[in-house]
Amino acid sequence: MKDRLSKNIKLDFIFRFFCNFCITDGIFVLFLTKKGMSLWQIGILEGIFHATSIITEIPSGALADLLGRKKVLMASRLFGIFSSLIMVSADSMWLLGICFIFSAWTFNLVSGSEEALLYDSFLGMRQEEQFFKINSRLNFVTELSQGLALLVGGYLAEISYTLCYVVIIGTDSLALLICLFMEEPENCNKCVSIKKHFITSYHLIKGNQKLQFVLFHYAVLFAFHTSVFLYSQEYYYFRGLSEGRIGVILFALCGCNSIGALLSEKSAKLLGNRASVISGGISAVGLIFMWSSYLPLSVAGFGINSMANAALYPLQSNELNKMIPSEQRATIISVSSMCFSVVMIVLFPTMGYLADYMGMANVILGMGGGLFVYCLLQMKKTIQNNNK
Repeated sequence: MKDRLSKNIKLDFIFRFFCNFCITDGIFVLFLTKKGMSLWQIGILEGIFHATSIITEIPSGALADLLGRKKVLMASRLFGIFSSLIMVSADSMWLLGICFIFSAWTFNLVSGSEEALLYDSFLGMRQEEQFFKINSRLNFVTELSQGLALLVGGYLAEISYTLCYVVIIGTDSLALLICLFMEEPENCNKCVSIKKHFITSYHLIKGNQKLQFVLFHYAVLFAFHTSVFLYSQEYYYFRGLSEGRIGVILFALCGCNSIGALLSEKSAKLLGNRASVISGGISAVGLIFMWSSYLPLSVAGFGINSMANAALYPLQSNELNKMIPSEQRATIISVSSMCFSVVMIVLFPTMGYLADYMGMANVILGMGGGLFVYCLLQMKKTIQNNNK
């Protein structure tokens, strides 16, 4: 069993690469605008994505706990394929809405399942202390894959947007194949009652204020970065950059993200419980620089923001997994993703609406300032708690 669980970790590196090779992340806003969608309509579609996540995120995690992580991971790739097929063929708002629902399920089904399978594999091998280190390296692979995808996507988009989605269908199919060779950890599938499972998960969150803070705090930090990232393609496009040059910028962020992911473990050791707040503050400073009309400074700010955000993922994962048992692991991780969607469903459409009237640069500046104030307040609370 130990050898089979060890195989999970090796396979997860490959699975993570294919899952994150999303060459459409950097161009889907432009693709939708070419389909005739305005920014506020794109905001509504993204809102549909996150509304779906809010409704189905926790049930998807429960499915992973009750039915097995492997089956749910396979289902996630199938919905990814369906989403890409609809995106290419659809022109109406309601069909695109269905596409974004399927896309949400793609992320919902993998969000808690993959991480839970990884952590429980380490538990099965009695090597859970290695999780933070390996997860940081996995996040490095994630950033590398996303960076390469954005570079490839930028150039393929100049040839054909449809071609980009054909590539996504291919990578999802390969990820589905990898799932077939994974081993389900023995410490999964202990819950047999859906009602009891949800009640136990609810009381676990309700009785743990530290867990509540981790769920909300990281949701805010991730939502600010993600909203800016998704609109960055439109932001730089209107500043006169082609899809290819935008792809180069987004690929350059891969290096920043990779550095952030690799430094995450060191920042945790150096800064302790202040690591996430300080990283969030650095991310906010990056957004403020991104506002600059001087393009090199703007891109540098974007890089700083992305690097700090990349450092947050292993930090959150390590904090979260230490506080939850295997039986509720995928469900609670899915609650974390749901909290992110709750923030995004408000923040992303609001950002698009304000950008139509104020300009994207001014909105990014305001978000940077707001995030910086939030991090200052959280730092004050952290210092007060440490002094108690």
